[in-house]
Amino acid sequence: MIYLLHGKDSFQAHRALEAIRERLKTPDGLLENNTVVLDGAKLSPLELLHQATTMPFLAPARLVIVEGLLTAIGSQKGSRSRKKADDPLEPWRQLAGQLADRSSMPETTTLVLLEGELDTKNPAFPIFAPIAQTTAFDPIKEKDIGTWVKEELRGRGLKMTDHAVRALVDAVGADLWAMYNELNKLETYAAGETVDEDVVSEIVAQARETKLWDLTDAVTAGQEQKALQALARLLLEGEAAPLLSSMIARQYRQLAVVKEMREGRTSDGEIARAAGVPEWKVGNVAALAGRYAWPDLRGAYALLLDADLSVKRGLQDDESALQLLIHELCSLAPRGAARLAYGR
Repeated sequence: MIYLLHGKDSFQAHRALEAIRERLKTPDGLLENNTVVLDGAKLSPLELLHQATTMPFLAPARLVIVEGLLTAIGSQKGSRSRKKADDPLEPWRQLAGQLADRSSMPETTTLVLLEGELDTKNPAFPIFAPIAQTTAFDPIKEKDIGTWVKEELRGRGLKMTDHAVRALVDAVGADLWAMYNELNKLETYAAGETVDEDVVSEIVAQARETKLWDLTDAVTAGQEQKALQALARLLLEGEAAPLLSSMIARQYRQLAVVKEMREGRTSDGEIARAAGVPEWKVGNVAALAGRYAWPDLRGAYALLLDADLSVKRGLQDDESALQLLIHELCSLAPRGAARLAYGR
């Protein structure tokens, strides 16, 4: 059997993959030794044919998962020549024919082509879609997320009040990966008890704070790529750029306070209260603050001020100013700061 799973909603696509895996599992656990995951961007038609036609070892089924194949080969440009030999997609057409042939493709093999968002105009789509059970996964609609959560609860040891479900939906939105993670946390936290609105507020607030730390910690540690990835996630989830700028400024204020008080040999408890840092985090902040010289911190404050003024004067919009600020602050971070990213 061949499956083609694609769409914007990667969570539902992976859920479908897990359902296929569950159907193939046997009590002896041998499917795990007969599962192969392949990178479609590095795969040749001959290699895929070999993997798909290999018989399982001491098991009734073999699962072959290929990630991003259609996206990779669909980007290949065909030759203007009419000769099939000059067409880079022709070997894949021949492969598709072999995979569709029951005399060459054993019934013991299940082949899953796992894609992300895939344009049906992709030239690889008409090659593989006709030979596969094809499913497109569109993002869940906002109005349906509550129903999805309630269905998810039925398969878990987790009970939530209707008000708690609504509070969770309002806080997380329609991101199923994020919702799945929050439900995992709630299930662990609840330990069999019914979850109410207060519990949801507490757990989701912690998750939001952790995401903000992902951004601010990466900036002060000079990890620009991680910082920009965290920024993109937060903006996508509706966080306002001015708020994120203020959180970054707060982080540098904490560094300055901790650095000054540590130099004065103040206790961790007093430092935590003055800087607004959890006491367990003081050691990590102090280690990073020790890497920053005072001119570096003054330079960071100057960059923060310049970014604020550029927005107020209409020279940049909030998001552009924030992206530039992150680049400049990461460039300012002292050598070795990345190894001292704050603990959690």
